Formats: sequence, C-alpha cells, structure tokens
Amino acid sequence: MVRLTKTAAILFFVILLVFGCSSDEEKKLSHFKKGSAYFEKGEYRSAELEFRNAVQIDPEYVLAYQSLAETYLKIGNPRGAFREYSMVVKLEPENTDALLKLATFYMLGKNMDKSREHIAIILEKDPDNIDALFLQAGLYDVEKNLYEAGSVFEKIIELDAGQTRAYIGLARVYARQGKFDEAEGVLEKAVKLDEKSIQTHLALVSFYNGRKEFGKAEMQIQDAIEMNPGNSDLYTVLGNFYFKRKDSVNAEKAYQKAIDADPENIKPYMVFAGYYNVKGDFDKAESMYLKSLEIKPEDIRIADNMARFYLKYRKIDKTEEYIEKVLKERPKYFPTRMLKGEIAVLKKDYVSAIGIFDELLKEEPKAFKAHYLKGFSHLGKGEKEVAKASFSKALELNPKYIKARLLLGEIYLKEKNFDEAIQESREVLKFLPEDFRASAILGNALMATGKLSGAEKNFNLMVEQQPENPVGYYRLGILKRVTKKYDEALSYFDKALSINPKLMDVFTNMIIVHAVRKDFSTAIEKCDEQIKKVGDSKVHKAIIYNLKGGMYTAEKKLDAAEETFKLAIETDPSYLKPYYALSKIYLSTGNQEKAIDQYKAVLDKKPDQAGPHMLIGTIYDLQKKYDLSEEHYRAALKISPEFAPAANNLAYLLSSNDEKIDEALKFAQVAKGKLPEDPSVMDTLGWIYYKKGLYGNAIAEFADSLEKIPGNAIVRYHLGAAYYKYDKKEKAKQELLKALEIDENFEGAKDARKILAEL
Repeated sequence: MVRLTKTAAILFFVILLVFGCSSDEEKKLSHFKKGSAYFEKGEYRSAELEFRNAVQIDPEYVLAYQSLAETYLKIGNPRGAFREYSMVVKLEPENTDALLKLATFYMLGKNMDKSREHIAIILEKDPDNIDALFLQAGLYDVEKNLYEAGSVFEKIIELDAGQTRAYIGLARVYARQGKFDEAEGVLEKAVKLDEKSIQTHLALVSFYNGRKEFGKAEMQIQDAIEMNPGNSDLYTVLGNFYFKRKDSVNAEKAYQKAIDADPENIKPYMVFAGYYNVKGDFDKAESMYLKSLEIKPEDIRIADNMARFYLKYRKIDKTEEYIEKVLKERPKYFPTRMLKGEIAVLKKDYVSAIGIFDELLKEEPKAFKAHYLKGFSHLGKGEKEVAKASFSKALELNPKYIKARLLLGEIYLKEKNFDEAIQESREVLKFLPEDFRASAILGNALMATGKLSGAEKNFNLMVEQQPENPVGYYRLGILKRVTKKYDEALSYFDKALSINPKLMDVFTNMIIVHAVRKDFSTAIEKCDEQIKKVGDSKVHKAIIYNLKGGMYTAEKKLDAAEETFKLAIETDPSYLKPYYALSKIYLSTGNQEKAIDQYKAVLDKKPDQAGPHMLIGTIYDLQKKYDLSEEHYRAALKISPEFAPAANNLAYLLSSNDEKIDEALKFAQVAKGKLPEDPSVMDTLGWIYYKKGLYGNAIAEFADSLEKIPGNAIVRYHLGAAYYKYDKKEKAKQELLKALEIDENFEGAKDARKILAEL
C-alpha cells in the first residue's frame, strides 16, 4: 500500500512538471506574440512589458531579448537597448545582428577597440558581410585612416555595385583627400544608379554646398523633388538651403510645401517652428509646435522642444508645464531632467539644481553639461572651489566647452591667478578668435601683470568687435588712468557713459581722475550733470551724491559734504558708503556725541526707522564701542530684517567671535543678496569665509572688492592674509606690502607685519 502511494506521488509530480513546463512555454510564447503585435502597432510601452514578461519566464529567450532591444531603440532608450543586445551576445556569441548593434554603440561611444573587436568576430565568420564592412569603413573614417576607409568602400562596391551608401562614403574620403573631381564623379555615378534615391542627391547637394557651388546644389535639390514630388523632407532641405542663403521668402514657401506634401508628418511642422524660433517670431513658432503636438500628442520629444522654446522666451510657467508633461510620461528622460535642473539654476534654487545634476551624473558621469551646470550652481552658492572642480571636469570631458572655460577664466581673474586666467582665455580665443568675454579676461589679466601693450591690444579688439558696448572703452580708460594719461582716460570714460549713463563704475573712475588732478569743482559739476542723466534711479543718484560729498570733503567743505552725504542716505537708505563718510566727518570734527543725540531724538519721534540706528551704530563702530554698535545694528534689523548696511556691519562685528561665525555668515549673505556689487559687502563676506577656513572663496570676494576699491589697505591686508593661508606666499607678500604702502597704520597693520616677518 505504501509503495503504491509513492508511485502515485511520483507520477503526480511528473505530470505536474510536464504540464507546468508546457504551461510556461505557452505563457512565454503568448507574451512574445502580444509584444510583437504591440510593436507592429507602435505601442512600444506595452510591447516592452510583454517582452519583459517573456524573458522573466525564460531568461535564455534570445528572440525576446532581441525584440526588447529593438523596442528600447524605438522609445529612445539606448542604454536599455545596449543592455539587451549584450544579453543576446552572451547567449549567442555569434549573433550577427546583435554584434553589429553593439559595434555601432561602441563606435558612437568612442570605444573604438571594443567596436573593432565585435566587427572582427562578424568578418571572421563572414568576410563579405556588407553591414560589418560599412561599420569597419566608418571606424577607419573616424580615425582619419582615409586610405583604409576608401579601400573598404571600394570592396563593398565590388561585392554589390548597387550600394549607393558606399559611393557616398568613397566620395567623402576623396573630398577629404582633396580629390574633388573624383569625389564629384563618384557621386554623379551614385545618382545615375538610382535617380530616385534621395540620399545620393543630398550627398551631391552637400558636396556642392561645401564647394560653394550653390547653383548646382539648388539644381540637385530640384531634381530630387522632381523625382520624388510627394517627399516632404526634400522641401525641408530646399527651405533650409534658402534659409542659409538668407532668402526668407523662398524658405517659407518651401517649408509650407513640405507641410502640404505630408500634413500628418510632424517633422516639417517642427522645422518650420525652428525657423520661426530663430527669426524670433514667437506666435508663429508656437503655432507650429502646437500643431505638431496635436498630430502626435504622445511624442515626448515635441513637448521637450516646446519646454525649451518657452524657456528661450522666459515663459517659465509654460516651460515647467511641458517639463512635467514629459516627466509624467517618462520620469527618467535625461534631456528633460537636465532642463529641469536648468530651470532651478535660473530660479537661483541652487540646492535643488545640484541635487538634480548629482542624480544625472550618477547615471551618466560623462555628461559634461551637467558638470558645468553643477559648477554654475555651486558658484551661485559662493562655493568657488567646488565650482572650479566641476568646470575642470566639464573641460576634461569636452575641452571645447567654451562656457565652462570662460567662467573658469573669470574665477581665476578674481582670485588674481592671472597666469591661469590668461591660459583659459587664450584657449577660448583659439576656438573663437573674436570672443568678447575672452578678450576682456585676457586684457584684464595682462594689465594686472604689467603687460600693458598686450592689454591695450585686447581692449581695442573689444571696441572693434562691439563698438556699441561700453566695456571696451571703460577698460581702455582704466588702463590710461593707471598710466596717468588722464586726458585719454577721460575721453574713454566719456565715450562709455555716452553709451550708458548709468555705469557707476565708469563715472566713479572719471571723478577719481578729476580728484587726482585736484580739479574738485569740475568733479562736482560732473556730478550735478550726471544726476540729471540718470533720471529717477535712486540707487544711481545716491552713488553720485556720495561721490559729490567726497569732493566737498577733499576741499575741506565739511558742511556741504555733510549735507550731501545726508542727501545720499535720504535718497537710498540701503547704500552703505555715505554712512561711513558721515560718521568720519563727525569723528574728525568731534561732533560724534552731538550726532548721536540728534539721531536718538529722531528715533524718539519716529522709532520705526532703520537709518538712524545705522548711523548711530556706525559712529559707535568708529569709536570702537562695539557692544553699543551691535545693539543699534540689531535694532535696525529688527525694524527691517533685510536692511543690508546694518546686516553687513553686524556680520563684520560678529566675525571677530568664532562662536558667532555662522550667525555672521547669515547676516553677510543677507547683505550680499541685497548689495551684490558693494565692495564693503564683498570684503565682509570674504573675511567670514577666511575665518571659516574657506580661503579660495575668501580670495575671490576680496579680489572682487579690490577691483572697485583698489586703494583700500584693509581689503588688501585681508587678501594677503587669505593668500598666506592658501599657501600662495609670493602673492601674500605683494598684497601685504601694498596694504602697508597705502596706510602704514591701518587697523590690522600689526598683523600684516607679523605675517610678512614669517614670510
């Protein structure tokens, strides 16, 4: 009885196994058939799911892996396709189709050795495999081995004289060898082989365009259209041809014919949209994009293009709408996620941006643009050292990425790393000899290193490149001022201000020239004239009143100076300099206590004013009564939490206390956000970076500050101290000596001498 039971159990399991296997086989085939049906209908997402189910049932199902790879290619997922083709080759090492696809992927990824390895496997088995020979010729072409590439194309033609692609490849090789007649002859032969072939006509068009034989090129396009009158792509080519010739009328006619030839094809609409986009015709471009989306609403590439289109016109809400549309359909779509990061950068949401780029770089470490944008975000956060590392990585991956090189050059310039700034700017000028920013970086770096003739040459080049841009004239004015050619300097400053009267750096330098000449009356007249020119701008007026007050101070007309500084503060209470200037007048005349009493009386009448607290705090600062100055700065900030002058001064006060350094940084960042171009704010933030050990960031802030106030001994001392900590000993010595040369008794002079003694 027991034996019978065991036999029955064994029989049961055998039956279960047989029918179970049969059931799995049926399920596998069912999933594969469904996937194939979905693929044929273009429903690639559904096809992917079915093929994936099939390989889960049978992990060695080669045909399903192959179909899955083809599906990934259709939905724009090359990484997925590569993975599945790799699986096919693992299961079937001599699968020709998969080997060809992998060889192509490797070649596109510039891994030539792996590509060559896969091609060799195919050709060893089948030396006359034309697809593999095309890939081999492509490899030789990329590697500029033109003789070998030509030989392979000739072999393909011997094997199959109808292979027009081989004629086109051979013609390209001849053209690159300078054999233009032979190249033309080969292409003409290809056209005769198949007069309806669009590809051969277009190859000949490209050849003629390259030779600037535009009449022949146009004739070839027209011949191709005559042979293929319903082909919308050819009308698009014709439109592009006219567009490049700046023939807008015929370009638009051709693009419209492309649409008329195939109204359900989105490509001509997208091309027409791009055409209008380049011309800056927002409404017509938008209309074409919307028509494309109407025809093919599921195509995420259209939505991605539309997001970029709206971004160009700074329609951020619409950009984000289309970004979300894409990511809802394809959460991992790399280009749109990159765009989302760009939007975060644009909004100055640098923390979110860095998070996005970090995720993208995990998936694609060689995405140089992501490295650049990540660096830009760190720069926005004031993290210059991290930014430099990201820019350097972007350039390692793409040495021709100009944006990264320019920003790196500008950082080096601000850090006074002039040799590096010169190197980066010259690298840009190799690729773009007329780049304005690169010329500016190079000129400024050359001037800083005393190479004045080279600097002047670059500044003149800037003027030639952009005669309506004031920057070139301004830099020439600075150079002439430095070399004490004051008449020429004033002439250049006048020219820059005639282009833009609101350039306060230019106007300040003009006033400095008059002050150096002791021509204070002319300087005051210029201030009065400039106040009229800047219109209702309170910021600009306050700066000019402050300069005017400085001229009165230099003339010892302290009553007039006091009134003018008060007018500057009244015009723009957030402007920092007149507070110091007014306090120094009170200090020099012994009227500090009277001034304090006066401002306290104002507060008794109207206590909700930040300005009087700021003035009292500044006077106490100069008296070194820091506990009282801190009290009034905090009172000012309690009334107005983003009152930049008080935030800056309080930050500097707190920086002397290591336990309060983070609070100091918070206030310094408030001031920097409100007054990003104020040299005192730059100095404060730089000093706090210095105290926190962030010496690279500190150097950049001090350098920016000195660009605006080069005669400030304290800022020069700060820069020298930062260089010393950063192990740039020679630069530290230069800055500390300059600081003592400007003022041998400035606050910090004792520390400067101590560092110099150690050096």
